[in-house]
Amino acid sequence: MNGSAGIVPPIALRFLRTEGSPFEVGSAHGGEFAVEVRRSFDVYRDKFAEIGIPWETALDLAVKAGDGLRELDPALAEELDGIAVGADVDPREVLTINIRTALTRMVEARSAEDHECTTAAVLPGATANGHTLLAQNWDQQGRCQENTVIIEQHIPGQPALLFVTEAGILFRHGMNDAGIGIAGNALRSDREGRADQGAPAPVARRRALRHDNLADARRTLESTPRSHSANHLMADGAGAAVDIESVPGETFAVEPQDGVLVHSNHFQHPTACSTLVDRGPVAHPDTLFRDCRVRDHLNDRHGSITVEDVREALKDHHGYPVSVCRHPADPTSPTAGWTLVSSVLDLTERRMWTAPGPPCVGTYTEYAFT
Repeated sequence: MNGSAGIVPPIALRFLRTEGSPFEVGSAHGGEFAVEVRRSFDVYRDKFAEIGIPWETALDLAVKAGDGLRELDPALAEELDGIAVGADVDPREVLTINIRTALTRMVEARSAEDHECTTAAVLPGATANGHTLLAQNWDQQGRCQENTVIIEQHIPGQPALLFVTEAGILFRHGMNDAGIGIAGNALRSDREGRADQGAPAPVARRRALRHDNLADARRTLESTPRSHSANHLMADGAGAAVDIESVPGETFAVEPQDGVLVHSNHFQHPTACSTLVDRGPVAHPDTLFRDCRVRDHLNDRHGSITVEDVREALKDHHGYPVSVCRHPADPTSPTAGWTLVSSVLDLTERRMWTAPGPPCVGTYTEYAFT
């Protein structure tokens, strides 16, 4: 099945290399992608209106969240300040799009989120060349694709970063030059917090990637206070991986099985499954087969898995259009969701291949640290 449904993705995402203090890299980000930052505001202003959150209410909550972030992590707060200055926009709006997931969780019953995602890690014993691979399909409202960018970031005293994100937002998925990588999935539970109480997932992931070893990265991610449920798949080039299912106040660790670890949008840890109300499968029943499809594809090639094998797994169309390679149910709808970005990272060699999606029709471009 081609299944492109008329979608013609760009050949590559826009790329920027930044270097300097947190404020300086933020200012470069905002300056280069000012148009995309403003378009991101438009996307989420419309989205919040659909679920009954006035933009001014979102801005008020963002101010409170910003105060908490400045206390928790002044450097990331400075980076967001820099984005606002570089793009010449209201800093409250930059904060708002960074806490957008927590905002939608506050009106869960009316929320119709489009970001699903399928992630995977493959460890050296399962790959053909003994490398660690990390992968993600990011599913979101189609309007977000034109605002999605790749940034290589160098801040003195910290590992360099190479990551995919929406313009104006701190992080989506990527790695540091120490070989630590993080991908993520949306999770929903009955323990969602307030947007101004705790940090959103991008903050936790960015804080984790300041470390040069997986143990400290995991410790930092787990200790960062959370405002909403989220999943974080972490791995390193040395051959370790762990998946952290997190809710406000608690985390659950899922370990690889035979060198393969795959996650979609439902909880897998036995304790989480028995103690939480998992709202992911209610919103997106396809989560219950998407992880199985990728896991089966990879396990069939255990011991000889290549980057190309992982890409093929990410192109799977079982259950189309709500498949691993997701397509819009209504291609004419401006708010339809689909796989906007597909990435495979070789954490051992610090290389990343990213395609604007859907991956069945997208072109993978290679990125590496300069």
